[in-house]
Amino acid sequence: MIALNRQRQHSEANLLTDIAREVRAGVGLLAQLLGTPAEERAAHRQKLLGLEGRVMDLHFALMTHIRSVFLTPLPRQDIYAISQQMNRTMEHVVAAGDLVLRRTSLQLPAETAEMVESLTRQVELTDTAMRRLDDFDHLEGYWTQLQRLSKQANRTHRDWVTATDSAFQPNIALQQTQLADQILAAVHSQRKVAAICGSIIVRES
Repeated sequence: MIALNRQRQHSEANLLTDIAREVRAGVGLLAQLLGTPAEERAAHRQKLLGLEGRVMDLHFALMTHIRSVFLTPLPRQDIYAISQQMNRTMEHVVAAGDLVLRRTSLQLPAETAEMVESLTRQVELTDTAMRRLDDFDHLEGYWTQLQRLSKQANRTHRDWVTATDSAFQPNIALQQTQLADQILAAVHSQRKVAAICGSIIVRES
């Protein structure tokens, strides 16, 4: 009975960890797409969409679970907000991947890999943080690192979109900006996850 109660107590954290792991896999696939020749990218589309579907299913499973239990280790609104922001991260990752897949002739600048690298580091840290939600010292360090990575990505985004100002064809600049904006939106969704964790620290300390 004790083991069962412990399993129930930690199931919310387990589901959040599962979501974070799928988001991390999605970002890894996006990074893989950037290094794949354009003519070979289409094979990854179903895998990308499958990851998005699994994150959504886990998000719904978490919502169903927290509605069915009396006690949760964190306030329900925090659990929901964290899950929702990770789900949004995956939505933006899939959108970015879809743009890369659809625009096979689009030349990807170095800033693309730089932004995805910042996002990759963010989701790695989030994956670890979801397994240590009861460790406030760790969450504080997580919050700090996510803010730093977000600012770094913001700078790279500005470099990227302003580099297209002199593009001969306006549609090329637009396509570059749309891709850059989706990756940045994923970065900001991860920053919001960290901000929610920061609010938990302040409220519960």
